[in-house]
Amino acid sequence: MFKILVRVLALTCAIQAFSVGIGSLSEAKDLTNVLGRGLDVFVSPDGIIPLGVPISPAFAGTVAQAVAQEVLLASVAPAFAYRYNPAVDIFERLTRVPGPLFSERALTLGRGQLNFSMGYSFVSFDELNGTDLNDIRDPALQLTFSRREAVRQEVIPPGFPPLGSNQFLFFAPVFWSVGRIRLDLQAHVVVPTLRYGLTERWDVSLAIPIVNTLLRVRKEKIPVVDAPNYQLAYVGNAQGLPLPVPASIINLAGNRIPRTQVQLVRSQRPIASVMAAGSATGVGDIALRSKYHFWRTEEGGAALGLILQLPTGEKRDFHGTEETHLSTFLYLSQVIRGRVEPHLNVGVDFNAGDVDRSSFLYAAGATLLVGKSLGLVVDFIGRSDFARFPVGSMPRTFGNVLNRAPDTCTAAQPCLLEPSTKDPSQARTVSFSFFPEKIKRNDIANFSFSLRYALGESGSIFFGGIVPINDDGFRADFIPSGGIEYTF
Repeated sequence: MFKILVRVLALTCAIQAFSVGIGSLSEAKDLTNVLGRGLDVFVSPDGIIPLGVPISPAFAGTVAQAVAQEVLLASVAPAFAYRYNPAVDIFERLTRVPGPLFSERALTLGRGQLNFSMGYSFVSFDELNGTDLNDIRDPALQLTFSRREAVRQEVIPPGFPPLGSNQFLFFAPVFWSVGRIRLDLQAHVVVPTLRYGLTERWDVSLAIPIVNTLLRVRKEKIPVVDAPNYQLAYVGNAQGLPLPVPASIINLAGNRIPRTQVQLVRSQRPIASVMAAGSATGVGDIALRSKYHFWRTEEGGAALGLILQLPTGEKRDFHGTEETHLSTFLYLSQVIRGRVEPHLNVGVDFNAGDVDRSSFLYAAGATLLVGKSLGLVVDFIGRSDFARFPVGSMPRTFGNVLNRAPDTCTAAQPCLLEPSTKDPSQARTVSFSFFPEKIKRNDIANFSFSLRYALGESGSIFFGGIVPINDDGFRADFIPSGGIEYTF
């Protein structure tokens, strides 16, 4: 018993030292601020629209939740369960069928058995509720100008209001554009897990995830139509930055022109872009597990499980949810003819901070023993949230509407902006959501497959993948996982 305790303490210290060492390598980036910088403001001639501040907290919460859910999948259960045979004074495997990779079987590890595993998953988020994260478009047609091409005016044309102190008048080429955001969001999740059999029916485990997240945000301004015979007159400071004073469109003679009379042609301007990027490494939400095999049959039965997920990860770096979760499970499994083991997991994840945002969890699948050492596992894994994720209101932008498609706007047949019904001299303005608003209740459904190869009598190596079935929430097209585990 003393030797077992020494081994437990040694491996626990190794895990903690590893996690602290990795955490110390963190680039100390606040990825929520990186997102805010990437989306910080939209500057239009009519004013400044802040975007990053209201988007970042909701974005961080949903991403952190998605990453935390993958942590449990990377925390792999032992391949085999053991029972002591006093007749020969050794521990023997209960079955040659290896356990599942992304779910649990009813069998427990075995009294006095110590298992250590190292799992890894790579998550590259591709979509948010079906919207491609590399092509998030803002359809609002915005009046835009090139500050780089702006020229300061010393003479104020007739009809312009007098300028204030340290204010200057600028003329700049004018065009209308739409916005596009490209998000590259990735997470590398390494999960060392220690599991110990307290009794023949009861085992416990500790998983300390190490998470590296990378975020790149590229904001693009895509010109749609140009106004080649007009200029934008705006008031700015000495650096040319626009002040919150309404801008005017003038013709080449310097006369003000209503926007609905400006003749527009398809733009030939290049796409302009800015990018913000950062990465961070640290400890995610630590998970404590307990499983009790209350109904035992030959190579199967039923077990009850508890998982306590602690808020140890940094939410602003997308490492954790900053919420305590307690999950209860019922595990059912049975080996049939020594070759096939169907299994079923059902449970409820209770969110201690907001019970309304708890979830129903399930997994159903089977393991097939191929030959003597290879297990082929398939699973359907799901999570259904009880309530909508609270994101608040997303910012909205306002843009104009063309009277026909931009591709048809030529110098011979220019396009115009549609006039407002209230004031025909003003362009019709339409409100658009700048960011996908469907950050809603997540009903996650995944298909998983895995291969598990036994290493002798005590360990295994494994590889698997997860493929989404639906498109709710932040999703990756494919999540590869792999690792190794060994029972001492």
